[in-house]
Amino acid sequence: MKKLVIIVTVPVVLETWLKGQAGFLSNYYEVEIITSFSNTIEDIKKFENVSIKVVDLNRKINLFKDLKVLYSLIIHFIKNRPYFVYSLTPKAGLLGMMAAWIVRIPHRLHNVVGLPHLEAKGKRKQILIMTEKLTYWFATKVYCNSKNLKNEMSNKLTSKEVTIIGNGSVNGVDTEYFNDVLTNKEKTNIRETLNIESKDFVITFIGRIVKDKGINELVSNASKLSQKYRNLKLLLIGDYEDDLDPISDNSKILIESNNNIIHVPFQQDIRPELAITNLFVLPSYREGLPNVLLEAGSYSIPLVATNINGCNEIIIDSENGALVNPKDEEHLYAVIEKFIIDTDYYGKIKSKVRKSIIDRYAQGYYLEKLLEEFLTLEKSNR
Repeated sequence: MKKLVIIVTVPVVLETWLKGQAGFLSNYYEVEIITSFSNTIEDIKKFENVSIKVVDLNRKINLFKDLKVLYSLIIHFIKNRPYFVYSLTPKAGLLGMMAAWIVRIPHRLHNVVGLPHLEAKGKRKQILIMTEKLTYWFATKVYCNSKNLKNEMSNKLTSKEVTIIGNGSVNGVDTEYFNDVLTNKEKTNIRETLNIESKDFVITFIGRIVKDKGINELVSNASKLSQKYRNLKLLLIGDYEDDLDPISDNSKILIESNNNIIHVPFQQDIRPELAITNLFVLPSYREGLPNVLLEAGSYSIPLVATNINGCNEIIIDSENGALVNPKDEEHLYAVIEKFIIDTDYYGKIKSKVRKSIIDRYAQGYYLEKLLEEFLTLEKSNR
């Protein structure tokens, strides 16, 4: 079996976006994962049934640490000689592709899931753009997870062909795993745990609690809407990242003081929360093709997201959800309110959501297309 190395910056990517992918590919290749340390490493290794090498990868820029990681990757690749190195996420991409280029690994593949520089400014923006361009230069092939992202990359960042696997995403969605099969009693128990009543209309957000995800606008609207609709609850699931992209102080105060806003830290299994959700909202400023929309849609939950790259490929406006203008608090308010008060509109969209996801983003279809890509690359080298 040829060796395939998958490299990502943080293990949470393996527990969420890429769950099951390494295990699937291990039926055809000797798969190894390279990522940073976490307490869940052993669980990931057991679930995927592949080996994992831990290195000191970090999302922040730290020249000394990054050079150490680069050196360790070079030595590791020299000793193990993988046939493919497949990277996702910016830091893993830059260091993984650079090390693989130095060792002359035959296939250096990088998949882009989003472009951080789109919302950055000043020197940081320039550094992030340079990082992207360098990563693509070291790669033999570049991929991305959405059509609009492909256009952005092709027009501004690389002259290389940018490929999309299947219809986009980086892993598709397991539509059987993300399926609403809980009983009403089980849902009642989940609601009671979160202090949510059966009559409450639950709006859910899942992701990093940061400015770029539109949390300021979402929290502000939830506060206003909950004054008008007493049975409204906003459920925020995810961790703060105050050192990278903090939300406003006012938003933090509202989250902590408003009883209708419930904050839950990152959850490895989000299905219980999805099972009690009436409306899923992602008011992000930038995305690749967000898996969380696929997961929520697979649960037959109407979707609301900003009309930006990725989101506007998953959401067909007024069919399986609604698109709102980025950073437009008033528009977001109006769209959410329509789902609350217009039951016919809500029911029509809810009835179509799951099928729209299965038809385009089922995980089985995506993984077969990914395998097909690897096999095609193998044949090209014969």
